[in-house]
Amino acid sequence: MNIGIFETEHFEGAYPVIKLFDNGANAITIFTYEKSYRQFNFLFGASIEKYQWIVKDESESKNYFIFKMYNEIKKRNIELLYLNTVSNNFHSYMVLIKMLRRIRIIATIHNINEYLEFNKTNTFRQKVRRSGKKLFIKEVKEFNVVSLTMVENLKRKLPAYKKVHCIPGAVFEKEKIKIAEFAAEEKIKIVVAGTIDMRRRDYNQVFELLDKCNAVQLPVVVTLLGGYYGEEGKKVLANCKKYSLNHDNLTFYDGDVVDQPEFDRVMNDVHFVWIPSVIKTVLQDDVTEVYGATISSGNLFDIIKHAKPFIVPAQLQFDSYLNSSSFKYQDADDIIEYLQKFITDPSLYDELKEKALINSENYTIENVRARNKDLFST
Repeated sequence: MNIGIFETEHFEGAYPVIKLFDNGANAITIFTYEKSYRQFNFLFGASIEKYQWIVKDESESKNYFIFKMYNEIKKRNIELLYLNTVSNNFHSYMVLIKMLRRIRIIATIHNINEYLEFNKTNTFRQKVRRSGKKLFIKEVKEFNVVSLTMVENLKRKLPAYKKVHCIPGAVFEKEKIKIAEFAAEEKIKIVVAGTIDMRRRDYNQVFELLDKCNAVQLPVVVTLLGGYYGEEGKKVLANCKKYSLNHDNLTFYDGDVVDQPEFDRVMNDVHFVWIPSVIKTVLQDDVTEVYGATISSGNLFDIIKHAKPFIVPAQLQFDSYLNSSSFKYQDADDIIEYLQKFITDPSLYDELKEKALINSENYTIENVRARNKDLFST
């Protein structure tokens, strides 16, 4: 089968889609932008040449690239088009779908409410975007969400005849990871992964935990593994620099992106992934999303990919496959008490990392394909 995959932003989320469709028989074409293509090169290495790449030139408009996609889809006889992220130009993508009536199209919805709940808007741009989203949703017959906890929430908002799949934002490839060891007298390495974005994660919790660790002399190192977003992100970065003048247990990156090789290196080396997630957030158009219900934390896919134990707010929903390698907390004191157990008895970490490994096995390419036979059996 000839497969087309479109992704311009969430390159890390498109990687598992590409691998899942890569069964040795499918011919795969990926439509993407330059920044994402750079990261795809890191992710695939030499095997990137297995696929056909249509990369938007910087001089091309987004609408021109959509028109170019249409021509390439027709020329290559693409039978299934997977739109992994559509976040703008909704009217244009709606027209594209209308023009591809005979092609099977699946669209991933990352933020359910943003597409299906609309507040009264005040600006012309918001009205245009809202109209485009409605038409886009109307035209698409099959959707995907990246977390099992989102499936029923999307189904309830769609007509019964529309399908909802669940292709996760990561697949587990054991041969590509390193399982971290933890020994007595070693510092506990914790990562908060992803762009520094106060809409998604509460970085005040990070500084609170560090202060409490310092107060009880708990040997912890926290890494903020990502660039920064917006003015609030700049403020967090400034606080990191100020904190680091007197402390050496916080690592961060002064830039807008962390390339994939560095990201993977750090992830392989850490003991815990910490998700100081907000629960309710507003990302666009004054629409509230609920993490774990209408939107999923991308950090959960870092956990899956790297088979890491993780620390998470008690209110955050996530796939039950991951429960046994998680620690759910109410406040920073809970985290302190939890981490002290590993300092007292490092062997506890050996047990925990085995659970994390077993949990990630639920997300191997074979297991994800088996749960989605209507997508991957042809």
